[in-house]
Amino acid sequence: MWPIVIAYFIAVMALGFIAGRRVKDSTEYYLGGKQFGPVLTAFKFASTAESGACMVGTPGMAYSVGLPGMLQEMFMPIAYFMSFRVYGQRLKAACDHFRTITVPQLLEKRYRSRTVRVLGAIAILIGLGGNLTAQLKAMGEVFSLVLNIPYVPAVLLGIAVVGIYCVVGGYTATVWTDTLQGAIMLIGAVLLVVFTSTAVFGANGFSFAKLNAALNEVNPDLLTLTGGGAMPGMMIITIFLIILCLGMALPQQAVALFSMRDRRVARWSLVICGIFSVILLWGLVPSAMMGHMLLPPLDNPDQLIPTLMAEVMPPWCAGIFLAAILAAIMSTVSGVIVVAASALSQDVISIAAPEAYHKRPVFWDRLAVALMVIIPVLIALKPPAIVFWLILFSFGMVVVSFLMPMLGTIFWKGGNKYGAISGMLVGLILVPFWMVIGEPGIPALLLGMIASPLVFIIVSLATKDKQDLGDVVDPLWEVYSEV
Repeated sequence: MWPIVIAYFIAVMALGFIAGRRVKDSTEYYLGGKQFGPVLTAFKFASTAESGACMVGTPGMAYSVGLPGMLQEMFMPIAYFMSFRVYGQRLKAACDHFRTITVPQLLEKRYRSRTVRVLGAIAILIGLGGNLTAQLKAMGEVFSLVLNIPYVPAVLLGIAVVGIYCVVGGYTATVWTDTLQGAIMLIGAVLLVVFTSTAVFGANGFSFAKLNAALNEVNPDLLTLTGGGAMPGMMIITIFLIILCLGMALPQQAVALFSMRDRRVARWSLVICGIFSVILLWGLVPSAMMGHMLLPPLDNPDQLIPTLMAEVMPPWCAGIFLAAILAAIMSTVSGVIVVAASALSQDVISIAAPEAYHKRPVFWDRLAVALMVIIPVLIALKPPAIVFWLILFSFGMVVVSFLMPMLGTIFWKGGNKYGAISGMLVGLILVPFWMVIGEPGIPALLLGMIASPLVFIIVSLATKDKQDLGDVVDPLWEVYSEV
């Protein structure tokens, strides 16, 4: 397996160095000059969205609870439709209209508020920092388990590769490498279901009727919508609502929309992302469920894919699938690093030290990327207990913080800075607090997605006479009329 993994590492680092030669300014570094077509946009968006959680976590969930484990992947085509057809073209138009690079910059221009921009930067740095720590930990565990090397060297090896191509090549490097990584993910998913179904059903061939009959013998609850109560209906609703907002409320996804060559790119990107998601769904989830027929019961469902891979695949094929798992994790790591670094350099350093930043912007951009590599690594090497809380609420913090300000940017003229600040504080304060106290009665994410819209709308209406944004929103809506 090592030769395949090493070849993969060499390929992605080479792409990073080639991309680095194209970087001339911050727009090139963080958005690749806004010149990407449908294939690169689609693979960047899908690879970042369907990361290690898809390649490891979703199959583990399907193995553990059955049918509910399919829901995330079944909802993903809806997420792509919303992202590219409902949100994406307007977000791209707004980014070009305001000539912005980052999501916090876009919100500052829309709401004419430096406070909104700073809160956005804080949400990104804390929330995506926690997400990055989790991804690095997952990468280290996969390396350690499959390649039989200690956890700490595994983390350092993985982040060294990602860090090199991110620091040198910026966003363009992540787009090119994500395209390669996405292709490897698809190949890995197809190989896994072929070898697994052959191991279970042999020459007779795979069928869902046979799979359902076998699962019914193992545990009939695996074939129910809630997994026999393992996946509560409230959680299914929460997952669906989050996925609807994927391309708008997560900055690492929004920048893929910003970087499109033009708005027409969104149409074909939607088709490509849909195909991408379907291949992953029908490759990974049935394989995971067939694990019940091949493996003894597993205490940790996240070990399913590495264990199944070793059981059914020859070494050369296992090497490809290992590369697919690493590709999934690394695609998200690289996307999060670049977005978090853009918030640090564009929305913190450029504000705190504008003269120093504007003298050497690309230097500060690369330094910000390096810092966003080093700091999470130091935490991931020996994560204390508090980091697990940070990881738990980081995703909710980011989604809820950006949900309503972004919706107000693309759909509602009446939103103002007071509503945006109030809505963002729901994500920054209420969601983490609710998670820490144990989510009494309602999941924190669902609470945030109910409270944030209410707060944003009520405060905006109550303060509508305190801020006149007609000269901002009227020209923007004229641009939207052409979308």
